[in-house]
Amino acid sequence: MMARVSASDQLARLLALPAWVADNPGVSIEKAAEHFGVTPAVIERDVNTLWVSGLPGGLHGDLVDFDAVDFDAGRLRLAEPLGLDRPVRLTRQEAISLLMALRVLADLLADDEASAAGLTSTQQALTDLLAAGASNDVDAMAVPRAALPVERPGHSTRTAQVLGTVRRALRDKRRLHLVYVSATDTPSERDVDPITLKSDGSHMTLVAWCLSAKAERSFRLDRIESAQLLDTPAIRHRSPRRKAGPETDRSAGDRPRARLTLRPTGRWLVEQIPCVSQEETADGSLRVVVEGRDRAWLVGLVLSAGRHLIAVEPADLAQDAAAAAERALASYDTGTERR
Repeated sequence: MMARVSASDQLARLLALPAWVADNPGVSIEKAAEHFGVTPAVIERDVNTLWVSGLPGGLHGDLVDFDAVDFDAGRLRLAEPLGLDRPVRLTRQEAISLLMALRVLADLLADDEASAAGLTSTQQALTDLLAAGASNDVDAMAVPRAALPVERPGHSTRTAQVLGTVRRALRDKRRLHLVYVSATDTPSERDVDPITLKSDGSHMTLVAWCLSAKAERSFRLDRIESAQLLDTPAIRHRSPRRKAGPETDRSAGDRPRARLTLRPTGRWLVEQIPCVSQEETADGSLRVVVEGRDRAWLVGLVLSAGRHLIAVEPADLAQDAAAAAERALASYDTGTERR
């Protein structure tokens, strides 16, 4: 089964591809695919998309242009980049926000050698930019060295260990045995066939086919207690097609459903979880109907959506989620009086 393409990942690749090709003129499509971690067919599709992208008018010189002769020969070379070959200029606030996000990622991926070099060099570049005011769009600002994460030899976290195991499973196409704790603090053990890794900017999530649920599920890495690589090869599974129908909360013999209204920032949920239906409103919010394997799963989904939620139906599902959140808060109560 093909993993669903993330629109944000595709957009990031489309913006990065021209600049990378400008630095590597004549590079093969296979090499570009290897660099971006996709197939050559995806790179070819990206180029065809960029070929019809550009400025209003769509005339000669208005569109991003690649050399057609090189492309037919399996190589990439820009003929008209329309400025996409130039580095992105960040405002001061954008640079600071990006630096803070990188610090979060650095903590999460502290023991991941594949990510450490890129994270460190990018943070250093942003810090130098802020300190020197190298761009007209970025005000000079001294950023202390303490803003950079400190390398901690021997530092190890459970999440980093889980990440390493998950990446090996994805690379070698092998099944995983997970010990997982849901948002409602419900532990479970299950075997899964990994599909892809995703991030919503705060957490990394494994999307996998759960053999016990017989459906695609998402597992936040920080909630995976342990991940064991099995000798069994991972299998591609095909999700059953859902027929469009009335948005009832529960039909006879069907799994429970919920209607969620999400802020635009909650689009990540729609990308990670199969939805029975979805609708985007004029203000950018989303109305979706999701189907869960049971009531507890829906409660966990509501809790994980958190601040991205505007409304939940049915009302008793929202009440159950609020009660679960209160119990979770109570478990952290140190006994001191709240103010």
